[in-house]
Amino acid sequence: MKRIPGFVLQAVDEDTFAVAVTPEAAAKGSMIKLNSTAAFLFELLEEEHTEKECAEALAARFTVEKDTAARDVHAFLEGLKGAGLLL
Repeated sequence: MKRIPGFVLQAVDEDTFAVAVTPEAAAKGSMIKLNSTAAFLFELLEEEHTEKECAEALAARFTVEKDTAARDVHAFLEGLKGAGLLL
């Protein structure tokens, strides 16, 4: 899976936002505030990755237990699906 195109990540102070830069992306939301793990996953999903690959990458990057990473990735991906942000 991968996210829809048309967003760029922009850091503002300690926050990171996914900012829509195309009309198609803006139709899904012009700006989305992301925490550090969500920003990492959002950027990762610019390319095709499985849920398992995302969880493994998250666990490696943030030194979190694999089971916790798998649950967090699943919840994040469900949120993206619900918002229509995944292809």
